[in-house]
Amino acid sequence: MKKLNITYVTAEIKNGEKIVRKSRYTAIFEDDRVADCLLDHDTSDVAVANLEKLLRVVERFKGRYYVPGSIKHYELVKEG
Repeated sequence: MKKLNITYVTAEIKNGEKIVRKSRYTAIFEDDRVADCLLDHDTSDVAVANLEKLLRVVERFKGRYYVPGSIKHYELVKEG
């Protein structure tokens, strides 16, 4: 099992004002190959597109919006 910290941008409306901020989500992958694919930046376009789908859903449940194409950084979480 591998964990990836993903940094990206979200937006929300509070009191009629648009608030844009950096957010972080830790994705847990049961299959290490999926995480390895994301870490291989040369072949990860499809994997990143699927990750963006996940972030859209996660942020909707939080009452915010994922800003498409805003993944700034992702890295493997060090175990232990």
